[in-house]
Amino acid sequence: MVGVWPLPIHHVEVRLMQSHGTTPNIAAQAIKSTTRHGFLVALGWVAQRLNLVEILNRHLRIKQKTYAHTPVDKVVEALVAILGNCRYMKDLNFDPEPLVADPAVAQAWGQERFAHFSTVCATFSKLTEENVQQLSDALAEIQAPLLQQEVAAVAGPDRSGMVIVDIDLTGQKVRGETRQYTGTDFGYIQGKLARGYQIAAAFLSGKQQRFAIDGLLKSGKANSRSGACLLELIPRIEARIGRPLRRVEWVEACLAQQKARVRQLYQQLQTVSGKGSARRKQKLQREFQEEVQHLREVNQRLRQYRQENRTNLAPLRILLRADSAFGTPEVIQRLLELGYEFTIKSYSGSNVAYKHLFDAVPAENWVEVEKNRFASEAVTVPGPTLLAPYPVRLVAMRRWDADGREVRSVILTTLQPEELTTTEVVKLYHGRQTIEAGFQEWKGTFHFGTPRLRKYEANAAFTQLVLFAFNLVRWAWRFLSTNSPKLAEAGSRLLVRVAARCRATIRCLGDTLRLVFSRGTLPWLELRLP
Repeated sequence: MVGVWPLPIHHVEVRLMQSHGTTPNIAAQAIKSTTRHGFLVALGWVAQRLNLVEILNRHLRIKQKTYAHTPVDKVVEALVAILGNCRYMKDLNFDPEPLVADPAVAQAWGQERFAHFSTVCATFSKLTEENVQQLSDALAEIQAPLLQQEVAAVAGPDRSGMVIVDIDLTGQKVRGETRQYTGTDFGYIQGKLARGYQIAAAFLSGKQQRFAIDGLLKSGKANSRSGACLLELIPRIEARIGRPLRRVEWVEACLAQQKARVRQLYQQLQTVSGKGSARRKQKLQREFQEEVQHLREVNQRLRQYRQENRTNLAPLRILLRADSAFGTPEVIQRLLELGYEFTIKSYSGSNVAYKHLFDAVPAENWVEVEKNRFASEAVTVPGPTLLAPYPVRLVAMRRWDADGREVRSVILTTLQPEELTTTEVVKLYHGRQTIEAGFQEWKGTFHFGTPRLRKYEANAAFTQLVLFAFNLVRWAWRFLSTNSPKLAEAGSRLLVRVAARCRATIRCLGDTLRLVFSRGTLPWLELRLP
């Protein structure tokens, strides 16, 4: 549980109504208002104490006229729709118990009343790429002290604990007139070829919960095999939780190897002669130019790494976990340079040649790490091609499906045997299933399986709001549950689908907000938010 809330928050109580009347200790208090969305009121108070509206107003510059509601008001309303179990934007007005008709919720989120859903959509249609970045920066500022608290709990006082970050892609398939969704393209989404978006996301494994660090909305054809998605997320991860020390000495070794390669090609160019020499010289010249360009890039990165190490006063030990699609040589090379530990499935092992390598290993060298799953480090599969040697560890795995088909794979990791055994490496890698659970929560709890808007920038901004909602529910849940043992058993799905739809009476007394839930909605809930 969270011991100290990082920002000052006034006392908020949510107590059970014992009967259809009022409880004796609060009967004399004046009723300020009632709501049909009780938990959204508590979340609104949390958001206000995090200065959500103030920070959004400072960052967001949306070019749209203000009448009854500012553009920021409508962005906040979209966030409330996400937290209030609205499947479509029109549910703000046309749900059986619409949020627009509940002024108590609007007031809890710093507004007099909510706007019509059509004006919310109109605001999102005005968003530019710059506005999406402004929104991302604003939400990052709000979450910074909270994410840093989670990182500090994992890393420990000496910052030597391993901070685990999971990275993966998930798809959003569009429906109906698919060409009306800008920025979409055909790709493999949810196992099928379809038009839609891909979301590249990074999750932090906290002490008790997982938290979304950041995410990027990409077109449907975005392929993690290029490694571009992972490398694009790295600067955003580091801006939010910190970074490790760069492996400067190893990059210097890479630079020396690159220089030797350039010298070798130059000598070959000077000595090429004989029949067909013109063609060979042209090929060598092309290779020489490519290697010279690589040399310049490594040298430039080395200068940057030295500067980053000088300014990194509190380095972290960060472990990245990712699926096989991210295990390209380019990604491995860059992660080693950047100082990350990693556990990545390097390739699927479906190549027929690998079957002979797996079969050649004696049976006694295979260790059963899980039921019907075996691992070994005696398989002589080739490692990634790097600019300089590095002790990367390869752990081969094999299992058999129910139909008897063998499935082979190889885990590539920087963690050495003295730190983790073969079994522990496999279990650590399989821990990345938490990100799959996170994606399922996005789609199941927040109805994020399909895009809600037509414009790419609007959906990119909506993605940032879903990431924030994912975390906000967790921070509120963790704090509120300290005084409600039964709430500790509740997940975000119950809070969003049930508690956010419960009727409650709101009473205010000084700096205290008290929510009394109706007995017929959530009879066991008792919350307190100091």
